[in-house]
Amino acid sequence: MRIVLAAALLAALAGCSEAPSQTAEPASSVMPRGPYNAASASAQQLTGNMRIERAGMLFDSGITLFTRTLDPLRGTDRIARDGDSYAAAAFGPSDLLVELRRVTEEAPRSDGAKLCGSARVEYIATVYDARATSLTLLAFTGAEPPGPQATQSRICARLGYSAPHGARTREGVVL
Repeated sequence: MRIVLAAALLAALAGCSEAPSQTAEPASSVMPRGPYNAASASAQQLTGNMRIERAGMLFDSGITLFTRTLDPLRGTDRIARDGDSYAAAAFGPSDLLVELRRVTEEAPRSDGAKLCGSARVEYIATVYDARATSLTLLAFTGAEPPGPQATQSRICARLGYSAPHGARTREGVVL
């Protein structure tokens, strides 16, 4: 029931979300949406499966993140000054795509557990290939957004997910 209520809230928020991103998404980018299965041990233990919506992310564990999508990025973009790229942080090739989101609110699990323990999640990055058959979710703490000049943004969680029935596209699932 909690998942249904959270999904309804996300749908309502999507209708009255803030202004769209200031730059158009790249033509080659397929923004991941819909259900994803927990693939890494940390995702299986902490969140379970995930559903990505325009206004946030719902996890089977009960954690809900309300988010606002920011400008799209590339895997080669740096997450911090003198730091790794998104692709390196996700242990993937340099041609990965990145959707960066600002977390506006985090609803914890029923036992009070949050995505990054007691730290507040400020940003979420989904790092994925062009077909989005799998993705890595990177959670960041720190008030400044991850980027090439960031010094206060830190990765607090790295979780792996896979598409349940093939690759994601704008038209639906490719089997």
